[in-house]
Amino acid sequence: MRLVPFETTVRALTLRGTHYLPDAAAGAGPAPHPTVVLLHGFGGSRVETTGVFVTLARALVGAGFGVFAFDRAGHGESDGEFFDTTASGDVADTAAVLSAIRQADEVDADNLHLVGMSLGSVIAAVVAAEAGAGGIRSLTMWSTAAVFVDDIRSGQIQGRSLAALDGPDGFFDFLGMRLGPAMRADALTFDPYARAAAYDGPALLLHGTADFVPVRYAERYADAHVFGERAEVVVVEGADHGWAELPQRDELITRTVSFITAHSERTAS
Repeated sequence: MRLVPFETTVRALTLRGTHYLPDAAAGAGPAPHPTVVLLHGFGGSRVETTGVFVTLARALVGAGFGVFAFDRAGHGESDGEFFDTTASGDVADTAAVLSAIRQADEVDADNLHLVGMSLGSVIAAVVAAEAGAGGIRSLTMWSTAAVFVDDIRSGQIQGRSLAALDGPDGFFDFLGMRLGPAMRADALTFDPYARAAAYDGPALLLHGTADFVPVRYAERYADAHVFGERAEVVVVEGADHGWAELPQRDELITRTVSFITAHSERTAS
């Protein structure tokens, strides 16, 4: 497996990531690979909790895929401030990143797949919808955190009050990072399900019974007015939000790779 640094400029910000690739045959030039793009969770980074995105990338590369994982603005090694984070901004930025990824020589631009974790899955679903018919071959959603809209509208994030946003120079302390009022303002009009409904491809949603996000937020994507029969929801007994334990993580990886492989036009040998 090869790891190639990746960066692109969005809104005058440099977003940084990693391109995972199968080893090239001796003397061979770059070949276009079916490609999977990974979208991390809120406040996370491109390796995700306990490195689960690295585990997934290795498994996908072993199945013949190229993989991109990048830090969204204000996260990880990318430019920007976490203070300015919004779901709508992340959607727009991710669409721009996908446009750059499609231009890479080693990417089959007609064979792209998205995997999102937590809030990243919500972002991925909207990006897939807005990519248009056939733009995204498959969508995989882990620990889908569409609950963020209801939480913020009720004045909290993960059970903690957002009242601190209303003070002078107010911010919400999220895991030691300053989140500003823009996230709250955006959530008041952000509808995860309506914005995702135009996606016309297959979707796999994996959710654990020990997740602090109720499983109903994943199940709603299978409603007739969203994905309907295009969605498969798999509830994994005992899995937590970050998939930090075995054998639940093994099931997560195996199901994800199998699903993406089944919906790829081809895989490298």
